[in-house]
Amino acid sequence: MVMFSFLQSFMSNLPHDLVIVTEIGFLIIIATILGFLVRLSKQPLIPAYILTGIIIGPLVLGMVEDPDLISNLSQIGVAFLIFTAGIEIKLGKLKEVGKVASVGGTIQVLAMFFLAFLVAMGFGFAGKAPAYIGLVVAFSSTMVVITLLAQKKELNSLHGRIVIGFLLIQDIAAVIALAILGSDLSFNSMVFVLLKAIGFGVFALIVSKLSNPFFRRSADNHEMLLLMSISFLFIFIIGAAAAELSLVIGAFFAGVALANSDYKTEIQGNITSLREFFAVIFFVALGMQLQLISGKLVALFFVLLLLVIIIKPLLIMFMVRIAGYKKRTSFFTGNALAQTSEFSLIIVTIGLAAGHITQGLFSTLVLLTVLTMSLTTYFITYEKRLEEMLSWPLNFLGRFRTNKEELDNIDRNDKEVVIFGCHRIGSLILRDMEKQKDNLMVVDYNPQIIKSLIDKKIPCIYGDFMHEEILEKINLKNSKIFISTIPEFEDNIELIKKIKRVNKSAIVIIVAGNIKEASKLYSLGADYVILPQFISGEKISDLIGKAKKGGVGKMKSEHKKYLKGIGRWFS
Repeated sequence: MVMFSFLQSFMSNLPHDLVIVTEIGFLIIIATILGFLVRLSKQPLIPAYILTGIIIGPLVLGMVEDPDLISNLSQIGVAFLIFTAGIEIKLGKLKEVGKVASVGGTIQVLAMFFLAFLVAMGFGFAGKAPAYIGLVVAFSSTMVVITLLAQKKELNSLHGRIVIGFLLIQDIAAVIALAILGSDLSFNSMVFVLLKAIGFGVFALIVSKLSNPFFRRSADNHEMLLLMSISFLFIFIIGAAAAELSLVIGAFFAGVALANSDYKTEIQGNITSLREFFAVIFFVALGMQLQLISGKLVALFFVLLLLVIIIKPLLIMFMVRIAGYKKRTSFFTGNALAQTSEFSLIIVTIGLAAGHITQGLFSTLVLLTVLTMSLTTYFITYEKRLEEMLSWPLNFLGRFRTNKEELDNIDRNDKEVVIFGCHRIGSLILRDMEKQKDNLMVVDYNPQIIKSLIDKKIPCIYGDFMHEEILEKINLKNSKIFISTIPEFEDNIELIKKIKRVNKSAIVIIVAGNIKEASKLYSLGADYVILPQFISGEKISDLIGKAKKGGVGKMKSEHKKYLKGIGRWFS
């Protein structure tokens, strides 16, 4: 309390021209401290930023004298968030997972919207508030889910591709909803706004073509490319304002216009820091507007929580399963989408500013988003354990026929060598063992890799090597050598235990990330542990030695021949 009083006194005695700088300074410092603590516990950062807003806002310290300025700055954060979401919109991604993402994603959004809408009506909400509640529940977080799947290296897994497809449909639906919310919600007004948005989208595609030469000329200069990207964003925002469309529509179509640009990756890298800075201010501004909730809002919060973390994933699991995918794939897909979205936060901000929802409902929906995003960290991190725990309650999913994951190519299960993971190191090992392909088996979780192996008539199994069904197909007793290039340390520990339990004479070769992991794997029974970075160091030292002896020309010729062979083999 003494510290709080000191800070309030300090802020009140500052000259007016330093107040804003100091407020933003405290905002960033507190957000950094809380963000650091949250990352230590492997939580998403968004809740930490919202907590920062609660601390510096009227609920706790009341440090901000000019909340309108913070709110205005936060709109730039909204623009960058939507801009980067638009850059990720590539409709070609839907081809990879077909109907399950496009049809399933559309049905999921509509079903969850109407279900939450009816719940809101049951709680006595009237007017436009039920529509906002429905929209909040309907969407899932692209930012949080993609980050977690990338950390687990599951973006290219089958369920990862389906998740991305669902998120793509949700993002498009969210932008349509935001366009409609910019109207007065009458039928004629909504149709007019949607037609204007479509026209603006066509304009965006034309401008994207015309802008290519300018980006090409700016690509060799980091500062110029950054300025070009930001200017492109603001041109679209100003254009949207001139067309009487919202900032969100302009920012989204600016991103869509660059989604297929040759310089997309560089643009994303350049604006990431700016996006993160202004996004922090946006989330802090949200926290500043929160207030305590009570009464029916608490009850509404828990009902919506059940809808988001139980009903939504069950609905997605059911749709993925009836589309022909396995029960395990269905579970991982639904489990990953059990949260609300950063779009939900933007939607409730618009609703509060327009007077469509109350301050109390705003706080309820923001808290819902914060909690479900935090829970998702655990849901995805421990997805395999959850799948095992919930296997019996989800047995009803086993009644449907599987026809989309028949990717195995097995002639017999007594192969001498089994390779787990065919990416990077695994692919090189496999290439060098091509002549022995009839006596080896590959297990991988990337459907594209498995399809490529099937085309090459290499024995393979699609799936997670930690699943008992996959291990039964391999038959651990019959093989002599097991090679795992999977990077997950804990999974490799379990693999060693399972192999040695049934086949003590088997040779187990494992990849590790560092010396500490390697020592642990050796102690558990690994016969050899590969440390890629040390192999690279040894190879470079060997190259230096040969170069000193004048053998660099021969090395170059041999390496080019080797790379040409790899390229031909994997093409």
